[in-house]
Amino acid sequence: MQDDRRRREQVKGEIVDVIIDWIEEHLDDGLNIEAVAARSGYSKWHLQRAFKEKKGMTLGSFIRCRRLDQAAKSLVSSHKTIMTISMDLGFSSQQCFQRVFKKHFNVTPRDYRNQYREFH
Repeated sequence: MQDDRRRREQVKGEIVDVIIDWIEEHLDDGLNIEAVAARSGYSKWHLQRAFKEKKGMTLGSFIRCRRLDQAAKSLVSSHKTIMTISMDLGFSSQQCFQRVFKKHFNVTPRDYRNQYREFH
């Protein structure tokens, strides 16, 4: 019984690790929870539960954080417009992107770019 439980936990961890790798490769594909669940072969509910158990955050929050991290890198390292970056990473609009970015980093994308480009 204990071995079964341990095996199930191990499988959950492996599934989450594989899904994280896949998400990293497809961040600019406009990912959503349904697409990730379809890729995993598990129900949306089951995948989200396993993800939260293993990573301590929801799948949606993880995807959003990874997109925002990628956006921050692009703002500093590229000359793409903020609009292009937001669309490349699957945000529905530049306004949505700016609102979510500011909430996450406490600064607008433009100010982030200006602030961190000085150091690079």
